[in-house]
Amino acid sequence: MILVIFFISLLNYSPTTSYACSCVEANSVKDELDRSSAVFSGEVIEIVDKNKSASLQSSNDPISVLFDVDESWKGVNQTQIVVYTERSEASCGYEFSLNNEYLVYAQEIDGTIKASYCSKTSLLSLAEEDLIELGIGEKPTEQVSIDLDVNEGDEDSTNNYLLYSTSLIVVLLLAVAVVNIKRLKKKP
Repeated sequence: MILVIFFISLLNYSPTTSYACSCVEANSVKDELDRSSAVFSGEVIEIVDKNKSASLQSSNDPISVLFDVDESWKGVNQTQIVVYTERSEASCGYEFSLNNEYLVYAQEIDGTIKASYCSKTSLLSLAEEDLIELGIGEKPTEQVSIDLDVNEGDEDSTNNYLLYSTSLIVVLLLAVAVVNIKRLKKKP
């Protein structure tokens, strides 16, 4: 009975919008350079959102951003690099745009380079003061060509199918339980 009441209460639950990202005041350029694993400027040449067509999306979904690197101040010696971020600023992701140039301050986390809304990452055209303080960067010397795999998210459609199927089964079980409870209450 308690389980039925719990599931019925879940049906009345309506999610609200909340924002998980909260940033402290921006660090100085020197501090941000020291705490970052990679600092470079470059142009976004490809963005892959493997959950773009998924019916269930989260602001925390990972986005892959491919850069053509122009200059590096720390941690990057390749002509191309993939930076990962969350889909939305609500989850501290940086919302990069295709064909725009950026000054990127990123962290290496679990072997991947990740950019955050809370770092000093910005459009290159708005980073004049940072560029002056950073000085002249180095041109990357390691020639690489990276191809982001767009079909990487096929497993997500299977996960969505399982989620929908499970949800449907739970709703049907709840409906059967409610009908049975009503029948039991009507019997003398």
